[in-house]
Amino acid sequence: MVRARASPNKVAVAPDLHTYNIIICSFCSMGCLDLSFATFGLVIKTGFRVDATVISPLLKGLCDRKRMREAMDVLLRRMTEFGCTPDVFSYSIILKGFCNERRAEEALELLHMMADDGGGSCPPNVVSYNTVINGLFRDGHVDRAYNLFCEMDDRGILPTVVTYIIVIDGLCKAQAVDKAEGILQQMIHKGVKPDNQTYNCLIHGYCSSGQGKEVVRMLKEVSAHGHKPDVVTCSLLLDYHCKSGRCTESRKIFDSMIEKGTKPNVTTYNTLLNEYATKGALSDMHGLLDLMAGNDISPDHYTFNIVLWAYANGGMIDEAMHIFVQMRQQGLSPDVVSYGAIIDALCKLGRVDEAVLKFNQMIYEGMTPGIVVFSSLVYGLCTIDKWDKADELFSEMLNQGIHPNATIFTKIMHDLCNRGRVAEAQSLLDLMVRVGVRPDVISFNTLIDGYCLAGRMKEFMKLLDDMVRVGLKPNVVSYNTLLHGYCRAGRTGDAVRLFRVMLSNEVKPEIVTYSIVLHSLFQSGKFSEAKELYLNMVNSGIQLNLYTYNVILNGLCKNKCVDEAFKIFQSLCSKGFQLDIITFNIMIDALLKTGRKEDAIDMFAAISAHGLVPNVGTYCVMIQNLIKEGLLEESGNLFLAMEKSGCAPDSYMLNSLVRRLLHRGEIMRAGAYLSKIDEMNFSLEASTTSFLISVFSREEYQHQMMSLPKKYHFLVDVKK
Repeated sequence: MVRARASPNKVAVAPDLHTYNIIICSFCSMGCLDLSFATFGLVIKTGFRVDATVISPLLKGLCDRKRMREAMDVLLRRMTEFGCTPDVFSYSIILKGFCNERRAEEALELLHMMADDGGGSCPPNVVSYNTVINGLFRDGHVDRAYNLFCEMDDRGILPTVVTYIIVIDGLCKAQAVDKAEGILQQMIHKGVKPDNQTYNCLIHGYCSSGQGKEVVRMLKEVSAHGHKPDVVTCSLLLDYHCKSGRCTESRKIFDSMIEKGTKPNVTTYNTLLNEYATKGALSDMHGLLDLMAGNDISPDHYTFNIVLWAYANGGMIDEAMHIFVQMRQQGLSPDVVSYGAIIDALCKLGRVDEAVLKFNQMIYEGMTPGIVVFSSLVYGLCTIDKWDKADELFSEMLNQGIHPNATIFTKIMHDLCNRGRVAEAQSLLDLMVRVGVRPDVISFNTLIDGYCLAGRMKEFMKLLDDMVRVGLKPNVVSYNTLLHGYCRAGRTGDAVRLFRVMLSNEVKPEIVTYSIVLHSLFQSGKFSEAKELYLNMVNSGIQLNLYTYNVILNGLCKNKCVDEAFKIFQSLCSKGFQLDIITFNIMIDALLKTGRKEDAIDMFAAISAHGLVPNVGTYCVMIQNLIKEGLLEESGNLFLAMEKSGCAPDSYMLNSLVRRLLHRGEIMRAGAYLSKIDEMNFSLEASTTSFLISVFSREEYQHQMMSLPKKYHFLVDVKK
């Protein structure tokens, strides 16, 4: 310690208590707590009579270093020994220390000790109550916090605006928004004027609970009380609309902020940027970044990470790397999130060696990779069959104190299966067992699904046996996946046998299970078995959903049981069952194919009464039938009505109409739909091309070739 020396010609001035207090405070603020106590020792040795203002900085220093036991000893014992009476400020320091350590219940005990005169005639003030109420809310003790707030009134302590904000915010975060609004009304009734922060707490509460109408009402109340929404209010509204998927509405609020003179801050920009990035709206994102720069708002870490992630997620790795470099140029160091986005993108693009280099750079810079970064790198190594490296990486994870669980492995397996890399997913399952992580049912289900999608039946049945061998019981998802795989492969018999095994293993089928089996039975022509299963479902009281009813109606219609299907349809309508347009399409198609044209037209007309609109499939069925009946004028009019309603034809519809018209020899009308195919950049289906060649190989049609678009004129020479 440097000591000041008095000049020989000047009289030395002895430090007073105030001087020592300044030194103690300075050492505390520098983090030199030992020197603070050493200075305090000099104070005692000098014989000064100390008071609470000298000891309070020492209490704060102890609390800041989480030495609460020593702080309590100083407060309750040592201060008295020094002839010093603790004041409310001393107690408040300790209260805040407990709350900062998430020990609000101990703070509550100390507060009650003060209030009950156990604190040396030092009753708590409003700051003491505010501190403990805030701590209780933060620790999740909502009822205790609220009761303590009510206790203030009993003790004659008047809450301030800060008190009300703490209580309203705490209740809103606990989803008790109605109760919070009751506190607001109580606040107004007692003559305490709410400020913008008070209203923002409630607006945030209503936004978080998705109560849009209440948000609007609260905004009106803000205006009625003479307040204007500030940047925090606008940012809350922006975030609410973004999370609700209303990006256009969010932008309107943002533009309105600027028009009304409220300057958006970096948080406001980040909220909207994140929404654009999530939706892949990069042009909008770029425009907003330009506006941000034009308004002199400096991007923060979060801004850079949003943009970096947007590029990385879109496979634009060069642009992402540019942002990575730009961060450093702006004086910001890339963090774990920045590195994670780059590493993930490189791995997904197959540039795993570069990803490993970035990973090593990250370690060199002193960052600890999280589970997300490790998962990305494991995925990358799996895709290039570097299993030794993956093993090493798992060892590194364990050394870093990161213990991967089955969920992490399953996510990587899911990504691999989605990309058709089932063999790699299987190898990862083997690695999982090798490093001591026990697979769960979801892990096996993920791999079973991968094998099913790849049509590899032997492997997925072996997995079912493996599950049982490791002590896991296949669940309904396991069986549904297997059943779906068999049905997709047309192996209905195997599916039915597996369904019986499922029942014998006491795994209760879901409605999805029944739907899969029913669909397969109908598709394979096993009508009696399908009908028997349907009747068993009805008799068992199983609640059928719309998808299942559509499967049943379609199956009955395809097996020429249209009358029975029609009865079920009418029964559903009479019960007020919510149908969809697929239901109507199934029935209209069946009625037309069985010659019940009037019933089909009536059903088509009834679509709007059920709150539905015809889709391209509905119109296709109707127009095809009109052409078949030779009602060509009506078919053309219905097509025009379809377009006018905003329903655009698809490739399947146009190709099927061309074939039907060619079949009837209506070359000119077919030509109009061929032009429409070209106009919409669709391709001719192989069957349509074959039909065209077949028609124009016959001499009686060759003179009509000119009525087709010019690009098809070559067809006349194809078979010559």
